[in-house]
Amino acid sequence: MSETPSFDFLAWVLSACRAEGTTGSLYLAGRPGGVFHLREGAVVAINSPGAPGTDALLLRSGRIREEDWSAVLRAGGTVPLGDLLADAGIGAAELRLITTMAAQDGAFAVVAGTIDEYAVDPRPLDVPVPVSPGLDLDRLLTETRRRIDALAALPTPVSPYRERLVPVPAAPAPSRTRRDIVACANGRRCARDIAFLLGRNVFPVTVEVSRLIGDGLLAIAEGVPPGTGGPHRPLRPRDPAPEAAAADPDPDLPQRDPGASGAGDDRRPSGWQVLPRLLNRIRAGPPGTAPEPNTDEPEDRKGTARGP
Repeated sequence: MSETPSFDFLAWVLSACRAEGTTGSLYLAGRPGGVFHLREGAVVAINSPGAPGTDALLLRSGRIREEDWSAVLRAGGTVPLGDLLADAGIGAAELRLITTMAAQDGAFAVVAGTIDEYAVDPRPLDVPVPVSPGLDLDRLLTETRRRIDALAALPTPVSPYRERLVPVPAAPAPSRTRRDIVACANGRRCARDIAFLLGRNVFPVTVEVSRLIGDGLLAIAEGVPPGTGGPHRPLRPRDPAPEAAAADPDPDLPQRDPGASGAGDDRRPSGWQVLPRLLNRIRAGPPGTAPEPNTDEPEDRKGTARGP
């Protein structure tokens, strides 16, 4: 198995949330980072900029029309979700499959990058289409670890976020899935971008991109931004920072460690201030709406886990 500090950090904090029966939102600042929505310690949804969510999978794949999804959002729980989506042709079994796939993909997206800081907000956000019932944590973590190891074991693994892709001239792709991916490669898009464009989960797209590179149907674009890594750099995280290696293994979320707020600590990760800003943006709602008074400070903890 590959070393996975981001995965180990996620497993630790989710296990702590399960032990405490946490209900709320677990914010993970990093690249790409994400939000884990919890109900009594169980994960009911995962949102990450690194992977398409349930809405993107439904809309971009053509399973549901924009107006049908808008009706789901407008209902706001006043109408049974199953009835609304059934009218759009989405059955209960298909909906659970899609929401589960989106959550598993979101977890992969988070640990395929970096985790710099986390915070738990006890006020849960509304999730339009949660996984019902919640995901079994052990299965979620096992599947996430399997995906990271499976991608790293490929002959030419790529990151979902680093490598920009170009098609290889005169190299036809033999299947519809491969042709779609190759058609989206324009020298500026990475695997994550292609997944969003096609409305597909980022893990299988990243795996297929890695195989297409190995088969000579895709190549890494020249002139990639500095620090993005080379074409055959495996998906393996960097060594964790010393403070992460010395983290207290006792998952005791309610207590705040000395210096956890970062006051007087010049070792804070550069993205430390992302969390309060992110919380404020979400609570403020769309532009033009008045934000609710923010009197509670989310519980935040220091911790650094590095990914690729």
